[in-house]
Amino acid sequence: MELRFYIIRRLLILIPTMLGLTLLMFLLMAMIPASILEIPYYNPKSAVPRSVQLHNAAVLLGLNLPLPLRYFKYLWLTLHGNLGVMNLAGYPGSVSAAILQAFPNTIQLALFSTVLALAIAIPLGTYIGARPNSVADQGGRIFSLSGFAMPAFWLALLLQIVFGKGVIRGNPVGVFPISGSVPDVSVAPPWFHNGVTSPTHIPIFDALLHADWSYAWGSLMHLVLPVLTLTYGILAGVLRFVRAGMVDSTYQEYVKTARAKGVPERDVIHRHIRKNALIPTVTVMGLLFAALLGGAVLVEYVFNYNGMGLLSVNAALQFQIYGVIGTTLVFGLTLMFANLIVDIAYALIDPRIRY
Repeated sequence: MELRFYIIRRLLILIPTMLGLTLLMFLLMAMIPASILEIPYYNPKSAVPRSVQLHNAAVLLGLNLPLPLRYFKYLWLTLHGNLGVMNLAGYPGSVSAAILQAFPNTIQLALFSTVLALAIAIPLGTYIGARPNSVADQGGRIFSLSGFAMPAFWLALLLQIVFGKGVIRGNPVGVFPISGSVPDVSVAPPWFHNGVTSPTHIPIFDALLHADWSYAWGSLMHLVLPVLTLTYGILAGVLRFVRAGMVDSTYQEYVKTARAKGVPERDVIHRHIRKNALIPTVTVMGLLFAALLGGAVLVEYVFNYNGMGLLSVNAALQFQIYGVIGTTLVFGLTLMFANLIVDIAYALIDPRIRY
């Protein structure tokens, strides 16, 4: 099967998967009494009577329709960006607007964490994988296992204590902010509107595009501790797979042939062993990205980092139904697209893969 047909097939498979996710979210909402679903749309300060407001909400949400028609109503509203309303301090009343404000910060956090983890794990995994059962290999395996075992929130608290600004008086390394996602400024930049930067919506990139170096530096400082926390968990997984792939590829026949031909050991490791060792690593990137999103929920809450994780936790703690459903839907869609990218990357790396 040609690559283009494989990609088209994967895109087509994505459609029923997305519909399945929306159906699951709808069923969760359908278990909640209609009277509770109507309450977020009630405004006590409005001159419109309460009964009229609740009736309008029921009509808007399709709560007066049979269950199958309610699903199509929910799907229609979702496709048009209407994920409901909520009342959370610091966020717009619309769930969609709140997600638009928080999601770029989570993307920024995930992007930096993933890049840093790969930049460390691939060369380190190559080094220890080329020396199985050595002291370096044993140390790398201990480092990897500790990353799996260490709770993200505990590491976040530890980094706050050691490197957090103002946590320990006189601490020379305590220079990083422990709360927030953007620097505190008296006047917001002109490219910062309603909690969202432009044009990319990712604060540090937008600051660099507008040559606002102080804002970019402040955003980077707010990223350091959350990124280090998330990086350790991803790094542990990637390092483990790179190392295992290196050890497995070392004993393959093509490696023995290359060495028998007198190919320099450095070329054998980097051009023959590592290239094939990275193939199974790519396959688990989707799962690692899921772990990243799961860890981001706790990490963002500990650092009060204004991302999707903090939004979802605050929505759950304050019983904002539409906020919980909306953020869960976005997390699910993000994971689906991440797996799609991983599958396509896998097919590009290994032409033999055509499911």
